[in-house]
Amino acid sequence: MCIAIYKPEDKKISKKVLKRCYDANPDGAGFMFAEDKELHLHKGYFNFDEFYKEYKPHEKKQTLIHFRIKTHGKLNKKNCHPFLVNNSLGFIHNGIISGYGDDKLSDTIQFNEAILKKIVAKHGNMGLFDDPMVELIENVIGYSKLVFLDRHGNFNIMNEEKGHWYNGVWYSNDSHKERQTTFDYYKGRNWNHSDVWQGNKKQDTLSLGAKAPESSSLASGDFVELKEDYVLGDGDQTIYLKRGDWFEIKSIEGDTCTLVDSDLHKQSIVYPNIKCSDLEDWSDKSNDIQEVTEWDQGFYKGK
Repeated sequence: MCIAIYKPEDKKISKKVLKRCYDANPDGAGFMFAEDKELHLHKGYFNFDEFYKEYKPHEKKQTLIHFRIKTHGKLNKKNCHPFLVNNSLGFIHNGIISGYGDDKLSDTIQFNEAILKKIVAKHGNMGLFDDPMVELIENVIGYSKLVFLDRHGNFNIMNEEKGHWYNGVWYSNDSHKERQTTFDYYKGRNWNHSDVWQGNKKQDTLSLGAKAPESSSLASGDFVELKEDYVLGDGDQTIYLKRGDWFEIKSIEGDTCTLVDSDLHKQSIVYPNIKCSDLEDWSDKSNDIQEVTEWDQGFYKGK
C-alpha cells in the first residue's frame, strides 16, 4: 500500500494521524523539506517514535512524508522514501510501477534511475513539471502517484486526483483515516440471525458456543492478489483475471471491493464487485528487517 503525503507550510498533521499511517505502513518512514534553498531528506525510520522525534521540529514546514509497505526490494533504509532525482529535486511514490523492481531494489528506485534521472539530465528539473511530460509519465505509472519537491519549494503531484485533500493536506490513499473494523461471518457455526460483529460489540446474539469471527485487514489503498480466477462480463466484454494477479483496492463496499489495475502503458482499469474473501494482502510483511544499514545516514543536503 504505502502512503505518500504532501503537507503545505503551516498545516499540521497530528501525531495520532501520523501514527495511524505508520501502523498501516510500517516498513520504513521518511520525510523531506526545502529550507534555505537546500533539500533536507531524512529516511530509514523503522520505529515510529524515532521518526516522530526527528519530524516534530519540522512539523510546520512544507514537507513530503512517506510510510512504506514493502513490495519490491529489500526491507532496508536504501529502499525507503523519499528519493533524490538530483541534489535539488526529490520525490515520494505510492503504488507499484509495473516493469520495475526486483528482490533487492524497489520499483521506485529503478524507475528513478531508468526514467526520472534521464529526463531531468536532458530537460532540467522543470521537465517533470511541464504538462506534456506529466501526462506522459501519468500514462506510464497507471494508478501510482508521484509527489515532487525541489529546493525552492516548488512541488508537483502526478495523478493528484487519484488521492485526496483532507484538512489542507494531500494523501495518496485512505490509510491516514481511522479504520472501521469489519469481520467475516464465522464459518463452521450456525448463526441465530444475520449476526454482524462491530469491534468488540455484537449487534445480535451468537449461537451458543460460537466464536467471534476473525477481523478483515483489508482497506482502501491495500495491494492485494486474487486467490481464484475471475471471469467478469460476458460475450465480447468478457474479462479474465487470473489467480495471483495483483491490484490496488480503490474502495470497499460491504463484502466486495473495487480494484484498480495499473499495468505499464495502460490507462487504469477499474474492476468492481470483487469479493473481499477472494483477495489476499499482496504486501510481504513476513520478512524481518534486512540490511538496515548506515546507507546515507538519513540526512541529505542538496545544493
